[in-house]
Amino acid sequence: MLGALVHRHDTGVLGVDVPWGLLLAVAPLVPVGLLADRTVSLGSAAVMIGWGLVLVLQGATGRGQYLIAGDRVGWTFTLLGLALLVAVVLQNSRLRR
Repeated sequence: MLGALVHRHDTGVLGVDVPWGLLLAVAPLVPVGLLADRTVSLGSAAVMIGWGLVLVLQGATGRGQYLIAGDRVGWTFTLLGLALLVAVVLQNSRLRR
C-alpha cells in the first residue's frame, strides 16, 4: 500500500524527470518475496496475491477515488511490480524441484 502512495513522486535532474518514487515502490518487492519464501512455503506467491489484491481493492473504492492512475506511471508500477513478483515465484517454485 505504501508503494501506491509514493510511486508518483519524481524529481527533475538536468531537465529529466527521475521517478524515484516508482523505484522506491518496486525495489522492496523482490527482497520481500525472497524473504517470504524462506519463511513460509510458497511465501512469494502469497505476497504476490496479497499485493495484487491491494491493487484491485484500491481500484474498487469508488468513482474518482484511486491511488494508482491509469496512465504510464500507474501501469508501469502495476506491471513491473507484478513481473518482479512472478519472476520470484517462478525462480523459487518448489513445484519444479
